[in-house]
Amino acid sequence: MRVFDKDSPSGEIILQWWNDLQRNNGNRANLRRCNTPTETVFLPVSQILISKLRISDDIQFKLSSDRICAIAGILSHVKENIPINFARQLSQKKSGSDQALVSDIRFRRILQYSSISEDELFYQKIIRVIHHVDRKVNIFDIFYSLYFWGLGDKVKKQWAYDYYGTTNPSENNNDDLENTIALGANNE
Repeated sequence: MRVFDKDSPSGEIILQWWNDLQRNNGNRANLRRCNTPTETVFLPVSQILISKLRISDDIQFKLSSDRICAIAGILSHVKENIPINFARQLSQKKSGSDQALVSDIRFRRILQYSSISEDELFYQKIIRVIHHVDRKVNIFDIFYSLYFWGLGDKVKKQWAYDYYGTTNPSENNNDDLENTIALGANNE
């Protein structure tokens, strides 16, 4: 089981926080009004998620508060947690069409961004994509992907494998990313 997965201690924290957010229209609205990752840092609801994740038993690396706050802002736009992998979801066909929900060109542009906490355009693009898929997203997959985005190419490659429907022989072996973090690659 990897960190931030549904059945992990950190995943349970994320789900509880997100469910609380769904019930608190004020906090959700405040996060949704954030136009940049930096704006999410100034809200208590983001700080609550950081505090809770810091005591999770399955996190063996120093957490990036900036990344968590940015992801909190993104999760405020999700109205339904679904089980399908996010990148795979983007490649699903539109109803009555041969076209993917998110075009190949748009998908490849997403892969060019470097960090959710440092790139305002990436933050805004992900929010637009979430609205494009009717705000139905796998919150665990997107949390993991965006948290580890830009720390090597592993997440981006996995998204490409998922989007194009191919398999990666090392799929679900995410220890490399978590070990990279634990060794200090995450200096935020």
